[in-house]
Amino acid sequence: MTIFRLVVLLTILLPATLLVPAPGPVLAGDILPDGCLGNLNDNQVVVYYFHRKFRCQSCEVLESTLLNTMQVTYADHFGAGKLAMCIINVDDLENRHYLDQFEIFSNSIIIVKKKRGVVARFKNLESIWDISEDRDAISLMLQTEVAGFLSES
Repeated sequence: MTIFRLVVLLTILLPATLLVPAPGPVLAGDILPDGCLGNLNDNQVVVYYFHRKFRCQSCEVLESTLLNTMQVTYADHFGAGKLAMCIINVDDLENRHYLDQFEIFSNSIIIVKKKRGVVARFKNLESIWDISEDRDAISLMLQTEVAGFLSES
């Protein structure tokens, strides 16, 4: 195959392959559409990522690291119903109540402990923005915080 044919072939096929979602963990640059991973129930930990319509580069790094960390570290917890993760656009009118409920005004990661359908406790990981470009540090913070919530009875 000539170099010219190879370049033409890659130019045609490569963009198409990038549009097909691959199974497995979300990779850097992938963004989960709004919705939840895991089934929501009345007694569990929920990790929320609240975002606005516009996502900056730091937001995208944080979101993709969150998705990877949660899928790789807590896959068994999602299936057992102990944990759920939700990506929510707070610019959508039906989601605006979260701004008041969790006292947020910008993109945020909130970890919630639900008991009998009520928020028993929550934590805003505000300090995660201080490390928003360090994927390893973000992952470690998420693992530590989520593990703390999961260990509560």
